[in-house]
Amino acid sequence: MANLKVIAEHFEATIGGHPKMKLTEIQRRVSSKMHVNVNMTKCRRAKKMVKDKLVGNFVQKFAMLWDYVDELRLKNLGSTIKMAVNRVTSESPPHFKRFYVCFEALKRGPFKGELLAVVGRDGNYQMYLVARVIVEGEYIDSWTWFLSLLIVDLRMKDGFGYTIISDQQK
Repeated sequence: MANLKVIAEHFEATIGGHPKMKLTEIQRRVSSKMHVNVNMTKCRRAKKMVKDKLVGNFVQKFAMLWDYVDELRLKNLGSTIKMAVNRVTSESPPHFKRFYVCFEALKRGPFKGELLAVVGRDGNYQMYLVARVIVEGEYIDSWTWFLSLLIVDLRMKDGFGYTIISDQQK
């Protein structure tokens, strides 16, 4: 017998990835994968349980952004760190809007390093920042360090589908 918790745990990734999935589709998948027939009420409650868990995770992770802002301010005195949020009403929970960081050391310009950045393009061909790092200079060692971290983060494996362009290319 598949109880509510088992269904929710088993299909958490599926429901989380497709939050508008119809209850009949959940019912079909439970039947197909778990070989159990469940009623629509159980499917509805399992879907709600997954959504509530995901919202809870989102709220916890969003709250961590404020801790990150506080830590950046504490460790980088004089830096400008701003986070903007939207609220539908004054009582509603905040929704992330913008995040800005300008480190004091970089404002003054004492560090004569290089900024390496990776940008991507979304489905609308809009650019977005993927990763950035400040290094001592454009050396093989600094590029290797940066790219090795990037390869792990982006799960690049063989590197196909990615283009690297440097302003130093001939």
